[in-house]
Order: sequence, then C-alpha cells, then structure tokens
Amino acid sequence: MTDPVPIIAILMVFSTPIVCLAILMNSLHKRKQMQMEIINKLIEAGQPVPEALFTGGQGGVNETDALYRRSLYLLWVGGAVFLALFFIAGLDVATLGLIPLAIGGVNYKLWQESKARAGQRSE
Repeated sequence: MTDPVPIIAILMVFSTPIVCLAILMNSLHKRKQMQMEIINKLIEAGQPVPEALFTGGQGGVNETDALYRRSLYLLWVGGAVFLALFFIAGLDVATLGLIPLAIGGVNYKLWQESKARAGQRSE
C-alpha cells in the first residue's frame, strides 16, 4: 500500500482556497441576510430605514481608506508569511510570501497617489 501523505498534501493544497472561498461567501451571505432582516423589521415597524443599511454599513469609509487598509493588511500578511516560511522551510519557499508583500506595496503606492491627487483637487 502506498503512503497517503502525498495524496493528502495535494488534496489540502488544492482544496484550501476552495474552502476559504466557501467560508468567505457564506459569511457574506449571512451578513446580507441579517441586513435584510433588519431592514424588513424596520419597515414593518414603520420606522425610517437608515441609508447606511443600503450602502452596506460603510458609514463614511471611502475608497481610499479601503485601499489603505487593504495595503497594510497585505504588507503585514506578506511579511509574516515570508518570515514564517523562511524560518520553517528556507529562502526558496519563503519567496512565496513576497507575492502579497508586493501587492500590498503596490496598493500602498496607489493609495499615496490617490491621496496626492485628492489634495491637488482640493487646492
């Protein structure tokens, strides 16, 4: 009988993104469902429905703030993955952590440029 470790490793590698996506989609669906229940309860009670419920509850968060948060998140995740893989498996494997690190760096640069453009428009 063959060793099941390679088969399990291959299944885990290819099923992990699918499981992560399923968890994300499920949580987004639950959030939207709760939002719709709140809206329905407010309408049944005859109360006004706040605009924030229709816009996803973003309450003043604009696109540049989201870009900034996403860039910092990717920078930290990329750095952490790089360091963890470096100490566990070496430099060859750790370079995979440079992918989110680079994407976070690009997002940070885009955020800086959009902030500079917004400053030029306000002048």
